[in-house]
Amino acid sequence: MEASSVTLNHVQRMINRPIKTTLNNRNIYTPAITMKHLAVIAVFILSPQFVAANEAIKVKTSAYKNIAINIIRTVGGAVPAENNSSISAQISAVIEKFHVDTGYEVNEDSLLVTLNCKENQLKLKQANANLNAEKAQLSNAKSQFIQAKKLSKQGNISKEIYNQRKAEESRLKATVENKKAAKSLAKINVERCQLKAPYDGYITKRIASVGELTQPGTPLLQLVSKTNSIVEVKVNNRLLSSFSQGKNHQFEFNNKFYALKVEFILPILDKTTRNHIARLSFINDHAITGSVGKVKWQDAVSSIPSSYIVLRNKKLGIFVADNAGTNTDANQSTAKFIEIENAREGQPASLALDEETQIITSGRFNVKHGDVLQINNQ
Repeated sequence: MEASSVTLNHVQRMINRPIKTTLNNRNIYTPAITMKHLAVIAVFILSPQFVAANEAIKVKTSAYKNIAINIIRTVGGAVPAENNSSISAQISAVIEKFHVDTGYEVNEDSLLVTLNCKENQLKLKQANANLNAEKAQLSNAKSQFIQAKKLSKQGNISKEIYNQRKAEESRLKATVENKKAAKSLAKINVERCQLKAPYDGYITKRIASVGELTQPGTPLLQLVSKTNSIVEVKVNNRLLSSFSQGKNHQFEFNNKFYALKVEFILPILDKTTRNHIARLSFINDHAITGSVGKVKWQDAVSSIPSSYIVLRNKKLGIFVADNAGTNTDANQSTAKFIEIENAREGQPASLALDEETQIITSGRFNVKHGDVLQINNQ
């Protein structure tokens, strides 16, 4: 460095001290620099010592692992009821008694409502009696047909009478089957006089009252299942990649966190909201049905804080110290600009880098791609 400084000073003195000559009694001053001197100056300016001494930019760096952040993203989520049923009457009858009311917890097959069933019970008795009558006629017809077959073999009965006995037995067999079906239907209607819970759950609303006449489809109670293992969310198309590739999905409700895993993402995009419907399942504990909270997850790729992102040639990115520590001077390196696609000004950006990559943290605003750097992390 001292030799370089002496050479530079010597050149400057030659430029500032011209040579005096006399021509026709006139004094003429010319620079003391010749082509030889210019060659010396060029070699000096291009020398590594001159560049290092006059162009190296002082910066500070830090390993990416020390400044990277893990972005936590959040969307609204809810635990829908697995079953939310309107318990309705299936027959026309008068409501006789409610065994449950709003807020009751019920188990599968618990009795909920009793309807007046006298009419349906009488219809069942009637159907049973009709069936027995037809069975008696069928029994008689079978006996007559057996007798007709014996007489036919002996030739003591006409073909016409034989066919009549056979047809009568077949008709009564069909009639008996018809009466059996009528009896089964009457029995079902008697069973429908008692409405039972189809699954474990809670009564959220009582709709009808005792004494009212119901018709098929008349709602009486609202029943919601106790638990559900699913959380439903709507994910904006912009966050879809982060959501599907993210990790540590959790459902937050009442300051409590429940671990989740992604079950499926509906591949159809809502054209109005630009959202995808996704469902996640609870891994361990379940939140109660109807819970409305937040679903949080962590980006799979670390992000660079927005304060380290710079704009160069209308592109957003970061500067790193390339080949740090590989030069003759362990503290010298070269600036390298790395563009970050989809980066937004003022926001952290996902960036996949080796965790030991040296990010320029101080002095980056004065740096250009390819600049020689003097690293000083003291």
